[in-house]
Amino acid sequence: MAAGLAFMIWGETAHPGIVGLHGAELATLITLVVAAVGWVGWAVTGPRGTSRPLTVFVCWTGLAGSVLLFVHPAPAVCWFTVFACVDAGAALTAVVGVPLAGVCCAILLAGYLAGRGDALATFAAVAFVAYVVGSNRRTTARAAMLTERTRIATELHDILGHSLSALSLQVEAASAALETTGDTDVALTHLAKAARLARSGQEETVAAVRTLRHGAVGVHDLIKQLIDTSGLAADLTVHGKPRPLSATAGMAVYRLLQEALTNAGKHAPGTKAAVTLSYEPETVTVTVANPASATSEAVSGGQGLHVMRERITQVGGTLVTGATGDLWRIEARVPA
Repeated sequence: MAAGLAFMIWGETAHPGIVGLHGAELATLITLVVAAVGWVGWAVTGPRGTSRPLTVFVCWTGLAGSVLLFVHPAPAVCWFTVFACVDAGAALTAVVGVPLAGVCCAILLAGYLAGRGDALATFAAVAFVAYVVGSNRRTTARAAMLTERTRIATELHDILGHSLSALSLQVEAASAALETTGDTDVALTHLAKAARLARSGQEETVAAVRTLRHGAVGVHDLIKQLIDTSGLAADLTVHGKPRPLSATAGMAVYRLLQEALTNAGKHAPGTKAAVTLSYEPETVTVTVANPASATSEAVSGGQGLHVMRERITQVGGTLVTGATGDLWRIEARVPA
């Protein structure tokens, strides 16, 4: 903004007599100084944000710049109005931004209709387009923010749903042990697992939010942590050199494994699942295999498979499920 101000002032003062102490030159000098003061205040205050002082300086700059163009329609100083209109659309509320852009355009059109220069019609059109560009920027930023919030909300929902379900099962098991057999050792074991699940859920929540914000996921480490803290019986085999995945792809793979291992432990208790993670040049493939028993029927007929497929499809991957001999296999491939 400092460089832009210097350029505009140089453009107006480079020719002797263009600004002076009488007539149109005096009006040009006064409006140039007023617009420059608004521009400096804008730069010092922000230059981005929604505070009241910033709003005042943006409006000040835009209106003073439009009057300057009315007095002396020179391309060198059109940026006062243009950038004020961009910010009016991008940062100011519609209650302030629309009137500001409208008044700026009206001043320029009035100058054109008064015969002060055909360039003023072009400047008015540029100011209008600048406001539209700023408004589109605001819309894009808002959409990106809502998308990010939705992603974080989805991950937190899945984390809490999984953690609370597993926690509830352990507490119910402890209660059943006390009521039926009075075995305090078994009850304490289940309560210890419940405490571990609570801590794991808390750590996983923090890790998921951090991962979504930083944009990279070390899937290998997350999977090892999942197997270690969940108490699920599984063997992990890794092919290729582990590398981080994007936040969306990495969390999709992680949730797939979490769902698959939970289903395996629920529908085929006492068995061990085999997890294979293969890093290929352009993709990562993850496979979960466990004894079929009732798992295939329960997963294929419930919502678990639908959620898995939806997650993997959203990141451009593919999911294949089905029974192979006496094993139930889930294989996902995602871009990496």
